[in-house]
Amino acid sequence: MPWNMRNLLVISCVMAAVLVGCSGEKPLRKAEGRTVDVPVRVAARADAVECRSFPAQVESEQSVTLSSKATGTVVAVMAEEGQKLKAGAPILRLDERELAGQEQALSAERDQARREKEALAARAALARTTLERVSRLLGQKAVSQEDYDKARAEADALARQIDATAAKEQAVASRMAELAVLRGYATVTAPFEGILARRYVDKGAFVAAGAPLALLDATTGRFDLAAQVDETLLPALRQGQTILAAVPGLAPKPFPVTVAAVVGRIDPASRSFKIKCTLPEAVPEASGPPRAGMFGRVYVPARTAQKLLLPAVCLSLRGDLPMAAVAGPDGTLNLRVVKTGGSFVAVAFAGATYLTDSEAFEGQAGDDRFVEIISGLADGDRVACPTGATLRDGDRLAPGAGQ
Repeated sequence: MPWNMRNLLVISCVMAAVLVGCSGEKPLRKAEGRTVDVPVRVAARADAVECRSFPAQVESEQSVTLSSKATGTVVAVMAEEGQKLKAGAPILRLDERELAGQEQALSAERDQARREKEALAARAALARTTLERVSRLLGQKAVSQEDYDKARAEADALARQIDATAAKEQAVASRMAELAVLRGYATVTAPFEGILARRYVDKGAFVAAGAPLALLDATTGRFDLAAQVDETLLPALRQGQTILAAVPGLAPKPFPVTVAAVVGRIDPASRSFKIKCTLPEAVPEASGPPRAGMFGRVYVPARTAQKLLLPAVCLSLRGDLPMAAVAGPDGTLNLRVVKTGGSFVAVAFAGATYLTDSEAFEGQAGDDRFVEIISGLADGDRVACPTGATLRDGDRLAPGAGQ
């Protein structure tokens, strides 16, 4: 065989061997399962009280709208909205010049009536003296009966004029007392300790008698949570009943409240009725005292049903699929796709589990949020609940995990 042909055959064999070696597939090594130490929860159906939630608002037991009986222009403002005021603290003052002018006029009228009464008293004294003299002369037949009748009529007329002048003086004094009361209303003050929630007028505004000027909310005393509730739940509520409520701006979790009033009249426009619930004196985990106007929710029990609930931390997402890590008898974890229902905040209360919607606690409820499992798990399944860790299919529970 020629040398060139022999070299070509050797090169071809070497290339064929290289290609065969490169095309060979190596067997894939399965990832070894890890040993994880995470909490374990046993899935089980249990009775739960489903609640319907309704928006509510915190109201102060003492919340008054202040006004004045006087008419005038606001000449001074002494308090700003949001300011805490003590009882008797001034809020604003109205112009008193018109009232002062009326008071001066009445004072002059009273003085004139007093002087008239004094003059009439002097004339009446003279008339009585004249009547006594004429009466003696009549007994002596020195004057006629007509002269006596004139003297008597004069004395009676002056007595009546004195009574009329005294009544006029009393009327003027009463009007002056009324003006003094009105001048007291010219300065609007806080009737109790509270916060100036709203001031309806500013300096320079003209206000009529009875117009609202300021809104004051008490900082002490009882606070209520008022809500409009669907009419179908009227039979489920009664005065003195304890239900759940939430005020996210006050406390991070729901708390029990007492139904103080159930207004049974149905609003035909909204098909709802009003309830008032008394806030407890000490709200659990409260960030501060309640304030009138705070947003809240009341949770009215609607029905009791059996549900399989898992903490939200026990589920993970693979794409858009919720999955649970179920532990087998030997502790090996298997990822299982589950079908979920609603998301709730579960509260253990009065020996039962109450389910509230989580709308008012988005991003606040944390581990207290539960998810309803519709399918994919059965009673008795042990579900691993990692706190931030990512579990994989084939992982094994550490001995004693979840104990």
